[in-house]
Amino acid sequence: MILMLVVAGCGQNSVAPTPTDTNTDEGGPAVDALQDQGLAVDSPIVDSGALQPDAPPEDTATDTVDAVEEDTPSGDTEAVETIDASFVEPDSGPEDTADAVEECAPCVPSAASAQFSMEPDAFAVTPNRTRHNPLKGFMTSYIWGSPANDFPDSMEFLYLPMADVWGPDGETFSSGLEPLLEAAASRGHHVVLRVYIDYPAKAYGLPPYLTDAVSCQPYTDHGGGCSPDYDHPLLVEAMVGLLTALGAHYDGDPRLGALQIGLLGYWGEWHTHPNTDSFASNYTQTAILNAAHTAFSITQIQVRRPAANSLDLRIGFHDDSFAFSTLGDTPWFFLPSLVSAGGGERWEEVMIGGELRPELQSICFQDDYTLGTNAQDITLCIEQTHASYLLNYKAFNEAGVGYQGIERLRAEEAAIHMGYQFELNAASLKLWGLDHDDETVEAEVTLTLAQSGVAPFYYDLHAAVHAEGSGPVGTSTENLKTLLPGSTKDLTFSLGRVPLAVVNNPMEVHLTAPILQPGQRVLLATHTPGTEEDGPTHIGWELGCNTAEETLPIGAQSGAMEPGCPCICDVDGVLRTCDGSVCP
Repeated sequence: MILMLVVAGCGQNSVAPTPTDTNTDEGGPAVDALQDQGLAVDSPIVDSGALQPDAPPEDTATDTVDAVEEDTPSGDTEAVETIDASFVEPDSGPEDTADAVEECAPCVPSAASAQFSMEPDAFAVTPNRTRHNPLKGFMTSYIWGSPANDFPDSMEFLYLPMADVWGPDGETFSSGLEPLLEAAASRGHHVVLRVYIDYPAKAYGLPPYLTDAVSCQPYTDHGGGCSPDYDHPLLVEAMVGLLTALGAHYDGDPRLGALQIGLLGYWGEWHTHPNTDSFASNYTQTAILNAAHTAFSITQIQVRRPAANSLDLRIGFHDDSFAFSTLGDTPWFFLPSLVSAGGGERWEEVMIGGELRPELQSICFQDDYTLGTNAQDITLCIEQTHASYLLNYKAFNEAGVGYQGIERLRAEEAAIHMGYQFELNAASLKLWGLDHDDETVEAEVTLTLAQSGVAPFYYDLHAAVHAEGSGPVGTSTENLKTLLPGSTKDLTFSLGRVPLAVVNNPMEVHLTAPILQPGQRVLLATHTPGTEEDGPTHIGWELGCNTAEETLPIGAQSGAMEPGCPCICDVDGVLRTCDGSVCP
């Protein structure tokens, strides 16, 4: 007789074949055979009740081995194979199996939240990073020749006679101005433009169609020239028309960094010293200033001195004898005259610029530079006037090579010191609502920016947070052009729900402005870990869950508490299941 073994499998019913000649005695040969194997009839391995011939099929689906006796030749037996019931799944049917898989609740956004801050020593002030920042520093004029060195510059000066941009039919920008603006833009520069009529020792700049009607008064000072009758109605009409046309074409144009109103006086500098009788009347000055103010609402405009009603308008100033007659007690010097007229704080709203006095350009950064009434401290002049830019031809072309050695280093420091400078003082990250299924999280970044320069950034400027090497994930609505030197501002960026890769990797801080040209960047004077020398400042935090073997990024899975319940790294550094239970 052979003992047949029937094993109940998981998820199906196993039915023993009906024996044809079954011994139903409790102590029959089948039991004797089991006892011969050393097994008790009441052992949990063998259910003696399963030896009953009329047992229903459902009773055979158990965690035990059912033995059934069949007729065999007398005395023949097969060894009984014992099976450990712990390896046999109970037969609970398809519905029971599905219930076992779904023992863990479906994943929903986590209720945990956490906030992280970068360490204070992660922020290193590095002003040299800003040496190529736009709308500040020293500049030259490419009309005078290309630079002989690679001194950093983001602006260039454009000096044009009125005859080049105005004719009997109005503006002639397409031929007289556009090619020059395009050339500057190709170099990544903003233009500082000034139009003149009378430039001593140079050809007369009055449009030819006006020469018969508008008289001029010759002079011999400064190399000689001829001062036009600035009050002549035809000339006033032409000057107002030119400024109106310039504003209509170029207000807010990213190629134009600033317009020096010019037109009146020697070099367009609003004086005819020592021939003061040749200068324009207050009526004409006011007409010109009003025309410029009306024409330009975005681009910065400047005039040489606080003339007529200039302090009542959105007009800045340029000092063309910088460090020669800038500071001191002499009433007509640049800053004293501005302060006495009530314009000492105008720099907070309008740009200050000018030209480093030509006689000083070759000596002011040398060891033997001696301070005096007309040889003033460059750094002090920059700080007290709040200058953003200065024309300095010799920095680029002195002796055919421009500044070299220590002279260049000092000049670069002075250039960096001009204008605005933004620093990052703090950066924090708040996370909540981790969603494991779509691998996203709610995020908010807060930055503390400081303005450590001497002047504002005079155009609309906004901070943005970018995913590393990618586009913006958050932009601030705060306009940083209102952030004055010495001030700080906290900026909050609500990133919304972002992919986990955004927060698990460093981010970048960018400053963006419509006035910037392609390739121009306003860099922070702050270096952090991971920040490249000429790249945007990086921000990042130590996120994740520490296990005995490794640190897991947020959203990563590490094992499971039970089938279907993975342990997930939550935003607060704790491993949890989908239902929020903390994993051991």
